[in-house]
Amino acid sequence: MMLDKEERVLMTDSDRVKKQAGEIRDMKLANAVRAGISKGRKREMRRIYSYGAAAIAAAAAAVFIVFSFTGFPDAGGNEKMVQTASPKSVTDIELFRQAAARDQGFAAALEQGLVKPVKLGVEKNGYRIDVAGAVADGRTAYILYSLQNHTKSAAIPIEKSLEFGGVKAPSEWAKSIATLNRYNGNHYIGNETPAGDTGYYVYATHLLPTAKYNKDAKLSIKIWDTATDKNQEEFDVTFDFDTNMLKDKERAYYPDRTLTIAGQNIKVRQLLYTPLQTYVDLEYDPANEKQVFNLINPVLIGKSGDQSEKIYYPTEILKDKSQTTLLYKRSRLEQPDKASLKVFGISAVNKDQLKLVIDLQKKEIVEAPDDLLRIIAPEPGEKSGAGEIFLERKLEHVQAAESFDMSLDDSFTDANGETHKRLPSENVSHGGLTRSKDTFKDEKTYNFGKDALDYPQPLTIRLEKYWIPVMDTQSVELIAKQ
Repeated sequence: MMLDKEERVLMTDSDRVKKQAGEIRDMKLANAVRAGISKGRKREMRRIYSYGAAAIAAAAAAVFIVFSFTGFPDAGGNEKMVQTASPKSVTDIELFRQAAARDQGFAAALEQGLVKPVKLGVEKNGYRIDVAGAVADGRTAYILYSLQNHTKSAAIPIEKSLEFGGVKAPSEWAKSIATLNRYNGNHYIGNETPAGDTGYYVYATHLLPTAKYNKDAKLSIKIWDTATDKNQEEFDVTFDFDTNMLKDKERAYYPDRTLTIAGQNIKVRQLLYTPLQTYVDLEYDPANEKQVFNLINPVLIGKSGDQSEKIYYPTEILKDKSQTTLLYKRSRLEQPDKASLKVFGISAVNKDQLKLVIDLQKKEIVEAPDDLLRIIAPEPGEKSGAGEIFLERKLEHVQAAESFDMSLDDSFTDANGETHKRLPSENVSHGGLTRSKDTFKDEKTYNFGKDALDYPQPLTIRLEKYWIPVMDTQSVELIAKQ
């Protein structure tokens, strides 16, 4: 299919940004710590996917840090925590400025001076946590805090939860990105706060629009000691925080329009402009033949008088099988006269094809959503369990920059309908997603277990996600001035 000029520019831009995002190095230690915590949360909500440049921001839930050397003496003991006023030296909003480069919503908050001062903290056994300020637009919350490390070893703060009168914000959406990647000669220390230093962080998480959050906020943080590889302390800071503090600055529109792409109906329920970001609430028609996984390069177009803007690269949040929200950066238009949503396609699979049927005894694929998926033999020297298979899927000449890897259910059924659990792979190094401008390769392992060789064949796995792009450029009007 020939692409028009706008489409070619958009795709090229997206490829470039995706490449840059892939080059950002993960902080191994911090990720390992947080991965252990997040495993228990994954069943809580599986609702966040990323588009384009938003991959650089790691979705809209993130923690950011900058460091400054302070040279504190070591402190120890077993002290009681008492909440006190914070010193000015760690609550100046400018100390968090570098985090703005890594999150568009936080950047907008700083640009407009919207952060509400808090200046409260707690201290115990050589650590002090101070909350400098907070800001929220009803959909996303940002909390600025610092960690003073008076101990003799580096420490990593890990956000346990954010509560409002006992109602927790979705912790699954909280992630960490360091604004300064410092190298100590052996490895990148990432979001560690070294001994004698102070680390400055911005904690961001999305809020459920249907939840009732009161103003009694509590941020709970655990401190991970890198010398002992253990959680040393847990801190709770309580403060007044109105998540709807910017309500009078919002502009909400309810177009209730339907966008039809490749025969699939997607309803646009709300367009919400806030001082921090822009939100588009979508709902998938339950009568759709296909399960829609994401939209390909959705562009929000607005016009106000002689001014016009196009906002690209949203993050997809609050996602499940029936609805999603597109999160864009803040609009620069004061009062839009017109607004529309333009989409270049969708990733979707027929609902009755969301399964993978395998004859394990023959090592054959009986049924899959397409004929591109195949079982491959392990490379020489690679480990493989007796009931384990290696899967590979290649696509060429596709919009690979928007792709995602397939997701397989942890359970499978045999030919008699009995359910079994998969086992951990015996080859943890195999697998992953590789993509270039227009090429996509997805590799996976699935360990049915040795006993599965004797189960009634074939075996069926439910597919939770599967990338099949369907290119179809469509647009829908969201605001039309009368």
